[in-house]
Amino acid sequence: MTAESGWSVVAGRLAAARRRPSPQGAVAVVFTAGMFMSIMDSQIVNVAVASLGRDFSAAPAQVQWVITGYLLSIAASIPLSGWLGDRLGTTRVYLASLAAFGGSSALCAAAQSLPELIGARVLQGLGAGFMMPVAMAMLYRAYPPARRVHIARMITRVTVLAPATAPVIGGALIAGLSWHWIFLINVPVAGAALVFGFLFLPRTPPADPQPFDLPGFVLAAGGLTALLYCVSTGPTAGWATPVTIAAGVSGALALAGFARHSLRHPMPVLRVRLLGDRLFRKCCLMIGCSTTAFFGSLVFTALYVQEGRGGSALTSGLTTFPEAVAIGLSSQVVARLYPRAGPRRLIAAGFLGLVVVNVALSAAGASTSLWLVRGLMFAIGLAVSYVMLPVQAAAYARISSVDTGHATAIFTAGQRSAGAMGVALLSAVLAAGSGDRVRAPVSAFHAVYLAGAGVALVGLLLALTIRDADAASTMGEDPEREAGGGLAGAE
Repeated sequence: MTAESGWSVVAGRLAAARRRPSPQGAVAVVFTAGMFMSIMDSQIVNVAVASLGRDFSAAPAQVQWVITGYLLSIAASIPLSGWLGDRLGTTRVYLASLAAFGGSSALCAAAQSLPELIGARVLQGLGAGFMMPVAMAMLYRAYPPARRVHIARMITRVTVLAPATAPVIGGALIAGLSWHWIFLINVPVAGAALVFGFLFLPRTPPADPQPFDLPGFVLAAGGLTALLYCVSTGPTAGWATPVTIAAGVSGALALAGFARHSLRHPMPVLRVRLLGDRLFRKCCLMIGCSTTAFFGSLVFTALYVQEGRGGSALTSGLTTFPEAVAIGLSSQVVARLYPRAGPRRLIAAGFLGLVVVNVALSAAGASTSLWLVRGLMFAIGLAVSYVMLPVQAAAYARISSVDTGHATAIFTAGQRSAGAMGVALLSAVLAAGSGDRVRAPVSAFHAVYLAGAGVALVGLLLALTIRDADAASTMGEDPEREAGGGLAGAE
């Protein structure tokens, strides 16, 4: 080999190294793609219910299973994700779940009957249920605690932007093309993320193999599924029906049994003992409160515009969209404040904002300017970012790397369950205010917003009990001021 050719090889390798993303950047890219798709798909189908009912000649209660089946399969798979990630390696599990999500999205788009679509949605939910907690575990293991505020910024943007933009994107796809495209659009995104992940994700070796805790899995998956079935069907089927009551009671008993089993089992499928850490426990409770308040404002403001004021689906989507804009703008500010202010004051300020804005929304009437409502939704977006980003950053401050997979599964299960249960609770409040009317009057939404303010007030009280010292490891120097790429470059 000549000197010239040798230098060419070295130069080529250096150029390739510059083009290759860092392991942290690769994890950030695939996380963003996967999480955005999975969270959006839990909301985007809501705008397609009418189209699905017409195409399949099905009643709304039957079409609702397209949404419910997805949520139930997520609930069933999340408890297994921590054990499976440790057993097989998080990268392998993530890529497999991403492939399953993309493939089942294609099956959803190709469905020729409602049962076929429901079955494909169940498969899609299984992929999403594994994908979400495993992706979060990969992120939190890839970055040291001092840089987790920037992980939290990305997670907050994804978990809030996806549902906030779902009505607009879904409405545009259905109006311009057909309902098939709300699923078909996932296929190229999942395919690109899969190829990228296969090429660039760091290979994580499996942890020491542990025996599978079958009784714990049955109790956890069965309890979560039954409880989510109860809160998903209760608003439509009725809370007093025998099936709803049986699902709620059996779900609560199963989860209580699982908690007892997990604390006694040496190697449980989910390590409930992690909730003994006061910061992690409070963060799980606070993310439940903020998720309820956020989804409540998102879902019921859309209903307020459509049912209370007779607006179109597009108008309602554009009315709630300012929440997403606000979070995109404010998350950068919150990330820079976090190392100086700490989680306690930021989270408390965010919950206080949620209380004030929900009380203000409770005064909105039939003739209130929609631009005022949009301004209040923008304010809710600002407040939510002050809660979710610090909670995500602080939650795992005292959780070891070994326990991260189980912790993210517990956190994700709590967040998803809180979203469904919160919307169900507020739906019950709306139904009580609507009486026998077919469409909810504007006055019925006043109580909904006040209930949301009450949930945010609980979150505020929890925030005031946080100790910033517990999250000290996450309050390091701003990594964007340091040399190198990492997450900042990936964003």
